[in-house]
Amino acid sequence: MSPNRDRKQEFVNVSSDRTREEIIFAVLSLRMAIDKRIKKLVDAVNDLPDVYTCGSCGGHKDLENRENPVPEGYFYIQFIVEPTENGFLSLGIIDLAARNIDNDDLTVKVLNCTDNPKLVMFNILGKNWADPDEVAKEIKALCTTWGLSLHGVRAYKKNVRRMIAYNRIQQDA
Repeated sequence: MSPNRDRKQEFVNVSSDRTREEIIFAVLSLRMAIDKRIKKLVDAVNDLPDVYTCGSCGGHKDLENRENPVPEGYFYIQFIVEPTENGFLSLGIIDLAARNIDNDDLTVKVLNCTDNPKLVMFNILGKNWADPDEVAKEIKALCTTWGLSLHGVRAYKKNVRRMIAYNRIQQDA
């Protein structure tokens, strides 16, 4: 038995029937406030095919009365990725962009904060004043390098993918 086997990790308990479709529908339906410091990066991530941001923080001096804040000089963006070829290419581009810009102060990792392995999330975390705008610019450049088209992605997510998610939720109900 591994020494960490007894370590308890805190998870958000969700029902086993909670689906990625519910999260996709929610993030495409709800308006969320985005901190000005990370707006370009959130937009760049949302422009990628099969990637959906579901939480973020641009860092704050005052951490009181904020949901999941990080201190000033830090930022994070939580996102989910559909298990498609474009989804994995998008994830790879996010990771490569972070490593190209600042391999020490930018990380991309799995963030499974639920007890349901079907709802794996990822996050990009910046610290020590890593520049989210530079990461956004690098994501766009890597999309060109790797031939990943961003044309029509936002419109597809808003007008088509949201309804696909809704219909799948209704079928499962």
